[in-house]
Amino acid sequence: MDNEAPALSIARLRSVWDAEVGPSARRALTAAACAGLFGAAHVARVGSPLARGLAGAGLALLLAAIAARAILVRRRRGDARRTVREIIGRTDEALGAATLRALTLADRAAADDRVGSPELAGLHLRRLLGRASQARVVERARQAATRWASAGLALGAAALAAAAIEPSRVVEGLDVLAARRGEAPLDLPWIEEVEMTAAPPEYLHQGAEELLPFAPTMQPRGTVITVRGRPVRAGRALVLTDGGAEVPFVDDGKGSVVARWTLGESTTLQAAARFGQVRVRQADAQRVVSIPDDAPRVTLEGAPRTVKLLDEPSIPLRYEITDDHGLREVDLVLRAGAKEERRVLSRPAADAKVDRGGYELRARDPFFRRTYVPVEVRIEARDNDPIEGPKWGRSEAILVVPPQVGEPEARRYAALVKARDALTDLLADRIGQRTPEAGGAAAHAAHEAEVQATAKAAVEAALAADHGGLRVRGRIASLARGQLARLDAALGAERKSTTRAAHQELLDETEGALLAFDAGLRGLGHRDARAVAQRLADVADEAAAAAELLGNGDREGGEVRLEAAVAVLGGGGVELGKLGELGLDLGEIVANDLRRIARARGASDWLHAELAARDLAARLRRPEPSFGGGGRGGVESGAPRGPDPGDASNADESVAQSERDLEELARDHAAETNAVAEELSRASRPEDIAALREEAKKHAEAIREAVRDLPQPGAAPGSAESAAAAGREQAEAMAGALEQGRPEEAVTSGRGAMRSLGDAKRLGAQAGGFFPEERAAREAGEAQQALAEELAWAEEALRKLRQAAAERARDGLGKSSQREGSLADRARDLRKRGERGDGRMPEEMLDRLDEAEQAMRDAQRALAEGDGEVGNERQRDAQRLLEMSRSEDQGQDGDAESEGDRNMARKADIPDKDKHKGPEEFRRRVLEGLGGTSEPRLREAVKRYAEGLLK
Repeated sequence: MDNEAPALSIARLRSVWDAEVGPSARRALTAAACAGLFGAAHVARVGSPLARGLAGAGLALLLAAIAARAILVRRRRGDARRTVREIIGRTDEALGAATLRALTLADRAAADDRVGSPELAGLHLRRLLGRASQARVVERARQAATRWASAGLALGAAALAAAAIEPSRVVEGLDVLAARRGEAPLDLPWIEEVEMTAAPPEYLHQGAEELLPFAPTMQPRGTVITVRGRPVRAGRALVLTDGGAEVPFVDDGKGSVVARWTLGESTTLQAAARFGQVRVRQADAQRVVSIPDDAPRVTLEGAPRTVKLLDEPSIPLRYEITDDHGLREVDLVLRAGAKEERRVLSRPAADAKVDRGGYELRARDPFFRRTYVPVEVRIEARDNDPIEGPKWGRSEAILVVPPQVGEPEARRYAALVKARDALTDLLADRIGQRTPEAGGAAAHAAHEAEVQATAKAAVEAALAADHGGLRVRGRIASLARGQLARLDAALGAERKSTTRAAHQELLDETEGALLAFDAGLRGLGHRDARAVAQRLADVADEAAAAAELLGNGDREGGEVRLEAAVAVLGGGGVELGKLGELGLDLGEIVANDLRRIARARGASDWLHAELAARDLAARLRRPEPSFGGGGRGGVESGAPRGPDPGDASNADESVAQSERDLEELARDHAAETNAVAEELSRASRPEDIAALREEAKKHAEAIREAVRDLPQPGAAPGSAESAAAAGREQAEAMAGALEQGRPEEAVTSGRGAMRSLGDAKRLGAQAGGFFPEERAAREAGEAQQALAEELAWAEEALRKLRQAAAERARDGLGKSSQREGSLADRARDLRKRGERGDGRMPEEMLDRLDEAEQAMRDAQRALAEGDGEVGNERQRDAQRLLEMSRSEDQGQDGDAESEGDRNMARKADIPDKDKHKGPEEFRRRVLEGLGGTSEPRLREAVKRYAEGLLK
């Protein structure tokens, strides 16, 4: 060793050291790395950002330390001084120090000859290195190796303990540590023995089905997917997830876990474990395709199409709706511009998947009357989807084009003008006729009947036609039919006598009928023109509002509205000009003001366009002639409105007066009828009813005993048993009415029971020996005999009660008799006025007035004799006839606006607050009507219900 080079000797010492220490150190470092890795896995498994950060940082530091040591060891092997210091110095401190000095001297001698001989310095170094004891170095190295081995053993034990606690925790922790964006890269098994079921939403009324785990499936949206399985490892927070949302698994108490997922959009479900903010999935995936609940499919027959309301005043709508699961509501939807109206057509049962129906839209529909632009008509249906909310399906649209404002009125007026022309032709023909000789009387009569039939046909055609949804009704219809009756009467008179005087009488009546018809037509034109003008005034206000928007800079909204309003005004003005003299006057005013608006629009002078529209609206709201004739002023002269004294006939006003008189008569007679009923009610004493009730209870028991053996309800209709059962029910109702002190109801029910029992006897006799029917007939006959005696007693009791009440009310009934006579005189006078002249009424109306008068006379006599019940009954008959005498839709020639002023002008008595008995009377009638049900078991419940309605 003395002859070896110093570097080789130092390297050999390093090799001896490393041979002893190196393996133990490497094992210790390996154990440290494993312990650090396992510890980091346990920390990272918490899953929080802090835990994962600490674990990652600790692991990184450990790896950095191991790498740093490896670099340091490599550097030590090339450092002779460090080797001498760490190996020789630790075994022999003095030798180590001397060796370091010799090493320094050798280095200096090699660099500087003045220091000394390099050979000599090298020899000195070799001798010192040769003195180093290899045995002591080995011994010292083995001590160091033992320390490394002890450390390695401790670290290995720690790593083994970290892994032995639960090896899977290390894997989970490392998976969590490597996670990115909350998802671990390695899929791990979490549940086994998986079972899956799918329960469709309850509204589908379908049962649950089992699914093949992890096989693709299609399910309705809203289905609840239930996943059940046994956990592979306990203590994990398991969830069912689609990658975004998640549902926790819960213990089912049987060693398994279960999770329920409500299906929305199509998705893929996986089981996963949740570690803090990190999710570790299971490789198995369940693909579920969601089947959405489709919107209802609505089919409207004939749609899409466009309908002109004037050509089709009645629009039938037939629809069919289908849905995949169930319907909730079907609506008719009307849209016009920004306006919309919905009408519920049906609400199908919860499980109904098909709905069919129909609806009829008429030209007089209120929505059409308020709309001047095309209307979109659709059928819309709502389904019963509770998952995503109800969905609406809608049909194709039927576009309804309404007529111009006033167009239906103009058509009706034109049709009546043609009818008037037919009457004019009739008059012209009769003026040209000469009185026939005796031999030509038959031919003359046939000719007169023929030309009159032609004229009547023209008038009846105009009365029966539908003019864009508008019909000829009210005053003009009553006047026209009255004049036709007048012509029939005149023609019948001429047939009896074909003299010149008779023909002249026919001619005069024809002329009178023509003038009356013309007066009615002019009156209708005047009223229609006023009503149309009022509607056009609203359109003019819309034009003014649109011009104001344009003046404020809102061109997008204002232009469309102004253009639509001007178009409606233009068309309405033309139609208004067709409605007689007033309509022509107002139509010209509309045309003039539209020219003013057009000039202002052309100059973009929106202020003056607005002023012109507002001026037109104000003028149309005062729809009177601009100038009057015959010494009368007009609107321009400031003169008030008034009748035209130059009218050739006052037929229109005569018919209007007759209508007012008839309405007033009906109103007064209704009040008198109620007064008599109230008088009779006051005359009935509670003590009389109480006295009757005590005795009636005995008879009620007898009635029930008489019908006790009769069949119960439930037999086949039309059989003797069924009739007997009906008789039993009515008899029991009679008994209940007697017990509660209502003899009138008891008599009514008793008579019904007698009829039903008689039917049972008759049907039993026709049964042909069938035993049940014969028995029912026999029992019905026995019960009828017993019931007849009880009915006779009830009728007698009722007669006595009424007689007593009539005696007490005799004075009041006598006064009512006088008033009833006055009302009958008014009906007679009204009928006589309606039989002649320009105010001639239709024959049907005259007949009803005559019958009403006779009923009033009968009521007058009965009331005078003190028979209040009969008198009041005849009063009600007369009232019904009076109501029927009124012409159909009386006073509704045009719009409601045309009659508003007349209705407001009528005189009406305002009742004194202490005398007004209307509410009390109404309450009494409701309680008596509803509380008087014939079913005794329901009577008290119905009465309480009626009282609740009137609170």
